[in-house]
Amino acid sequence: MFHTLENELFRRVFEVSASGVRSVSMVDKRSGLEYLHTPAREFMFSIDGKMYSSYRSCSVRVVDGNTEVNADTPEFIRCEAAENQLSLVFALGRVELSLNYRIFPGVCGYRKSVSIINKSGKMVKIDKFAFDDTCAAPGKIADCALFSGYSDTPQPLCFTCEGNEDMVRCHDRVLDAGWFMGSTAPGILRYMMIYPNWRNALNALNMSSAPFAKFLENGESFTSPESVFALYSGKMADAATADDFNALLRVDLPPLCRREGLMYCTWIPFLKNINASLVKELISRAAALNYRYFVLDDGWFTADDHAVDKEKFPGGLEEISDAVRAAGMESGLWLNIGTAYGRKDLPENFFARQYDGKKSRLGFDYSNSGDVLCLGSLWRDAALAELEALAEKYHPAYFKLDFSSIMSPYGLLPYGCHAKDHAYHRCWHDSFMAMYDGMHCIKERMLERFPEIILDFSFETFGTEKPNIAALELSALHHVTNIAADDPDIQDISMARKSFYPWLKRLPAERILNGLLAVQGERCAEALLTSFAGAPLTAGDLRSLTGEQCARLKKFSAAFNSAVSQGALTKFRSFEFSDKVDGFCRLNENGSGFAAFFNRTSAPFNVELPDGVSVVNVENGDSAAVLPANDCAMFFWQ
Repeated sequence: MFHTLENELFRRVFEVSASGVRSVSMVDKRSGLEYLHTPAREFMFSIDGKMYSSYRSCSVRVVDGNTEVNADTPEFIRCEAAENQLSLVFALGRVELSLNYRIFPGVCGYRKSVSIINKSGKMVKIDKFAFDDTCAAPGKIADCALFSGYSDTPQPLCFTCEGNEDMVRCHDRVLDAGWFMGSTAPGILRYMMIYPNWRNALNALNMSSAPFAKFLENGESFTSPESVFALYSGKMADAATADDFNALLRVDLPPLCRREGLMYCTWIPFLKNINASLVKELISRAAALNYRYFVLDDGWFTADDHAVDKEKFPGGLEEISDAVRAAGMESGLWLNIGTAYGRKDLPENFFARQYDGKKSRLGFDYSNSGDVLCLGSLWRDAALAELEALAEKYHPAYFKLDFSSIMSPYGLLPYGCHAKDHAYHRCWHDSFMAMYDGMHCIKERMLERFPEIILDFSFETFGTEKPNIAALELSALHHVTNIAADDPDIQDISMARKSFYPWLKRLPAERILNGLLAVQGERCAEALLTSFAGAPLTAGDLRSLTGEQCARLKKFSAAFNSAVSQGALTKFRSFEFSDKVDGFCRLNENGSGFAAFFNRTSAPFNVELPDGVSVVNVENGDSAAVLPANDCAMFFWQ
C-alpha cells in the first residue's frame, strides 16, 4: 500500500509492504523534478545490540537458490494523518515505532522524526540510531556537487561528509537544483554520513567518540531529533535557494517576545575587573548610544554560592538593575551552569565523573573551581532553582548561561559523565543525551514561569565551536563565539565579519549573537555595523569613544532600531565585491530593512545595487550607494 504526504509545493510517497516501509517518490512540484530515482530507506537503529531497519527485501541465496525470508521487518499498524503531518505506526521487535513527518504551507520540504515506545515488558537499550536515510538527487548523482556545513566548496567524492556537521547541501550543476539537509541532533551527538557511491545521505546520532544511547523502561518513549530537508531550484549562488530550508529551521525556534535590539556586555575588555562605578558609567554610555540590553558578565559574585561581591557592588545588583531600567534599557546577567565555579559545598552526586570515578575538571584551574557539574544529575534541578531565584530578585530580560558540562570546545574537558548513580542517566553512553535533556528541561520550565526572559545557552555550554540548528532551538538568542576583534594584531574586524557570513546565509540571523565585538578604537564604527549582521552583541570600553565617534555610532544604532521596528529582519544576504569591499543586508518579509557596506581600499567605491532597489544613507540622506575610502556606511534599503 502507498501513503502520500503533500502540500501545494511538495509530495512524498511511502510504500508499506511485507518488507517494511520506504520512500519511493519525492517531488518538487514547482519544477516537476523527481528526487528519488531509487527507493530510500527511512531509518535504522539497534535494540539491545540487534540492528533493525525500515526495509529489508527478501533475497535469493546464491549458494542454494532458496529464498531467504526477511525477518524483523516493521509490521504496519496504522496511519495517523492530519493537516500537514503524517505518522506511520509499526510494530518492530519489542517496540512500537512511529515515523513522523511534518510539512508546512508554502514550503517545499519536511521535518521528520522517529518515535519509539517500549512495549517489551522490560528495559531496552536503544542506540546506533539513524533517523533519516535518503538517496535524493534532482538528476544524476554524478552531476551533483556536495557541500558540508556552511561551506560553498565542493567536498571530495569519497565520504563527502562524515562527522558532526548539522547541515549538508547537494547541488545539481546541470539542472540547477538541489537540496539542503539539516539535523536538530544536539552538539556532539550530531552525526551525518554522505556517501555518493551508496546513494546515501544519513542523518543520525553519534555512534563513536560521544555515543548516543537511551534506556527505556517498559512504557517509556523516546523521540529522535528531527531531520530538516528542503528542495530548491536555482543557481548555486542564488541566496533564495535557502529560503525554504531557512523557513523550516524557524518552525521550532523558542519564542522571542522582545524586539531585536543592541546588546552591550561588560566582558571585553574588563573581564572580571568590574565594579559599581565602572558599570554605572558604562550604563550611561550604552543608553546614550541607543542600546536596549546591558549584560553584566562574570565578576559580579564571590565564591560563596554566587553571593554578590559587596566590595565591588556595595549597593548589590538591585542598584545596577535599577540603573539599567532608569536608563531605558533592560538588564542581562551571566551565570555559569556547567561548573562549580562560584559555588561551595555541593552534593557529590551533582558532579560529572571520569571513567576512574574522579571528578571531571576543566583542563585549567578556573578560580579553584574547575569541577564540572552534570546536567544529567539532580544538579539540573538545583541550577533551575538558582535561575528562578535570580529571575525573581533582579528581573533580568536575558540570561547568558555559560561553561561546559558535556564537553569543551577548547578541548579542556573529558567527554560526558561516567557516574552510575545520577538521577537522569545510567552510564557514560546515555549521559550525553541526558545532559542536553537537562538544558531542554531548564528551558521549558523557565519559559513556563518567566516567558519574557531570553535564555542563552552559550556555545561553551553547548559544547560547539560555531552556531548550529539544535543550539538555536534551545536558546531564544544564542551566543556563538567569543570573537571580539579588540586587538587588531590578533583579530581583524573585517575577517571576523566575513567569517560570520557563511552561517548567517543559512541560519536565522536575528537569533545569532555572533561575538563580543569591541566597539572601541579607530574602527569602532565598523565593529558596530559588523554586529548588525546578527542580533547585535558588542563589548568594548565605551568610555574611550570621542564625541564625534559617539555621534556617528548613535546614527547607526538609531537606524538599526528604526529598521527593526518595521518588522523582524529575517532575510540575510552578503555581498563580497572584492577582497577589500564587502557588505550585507538584513530585510524583513516585505523586502525593506538596511544594508551595511565596508570599503578597505584607498578610493571611494560605488556599490552596484540589485535592480529595483533604492537606498538612503542613514548619515547624510544621500540616495547614492557610495562608500568613502577606508570607511563604512549604512543605508536604509527599500
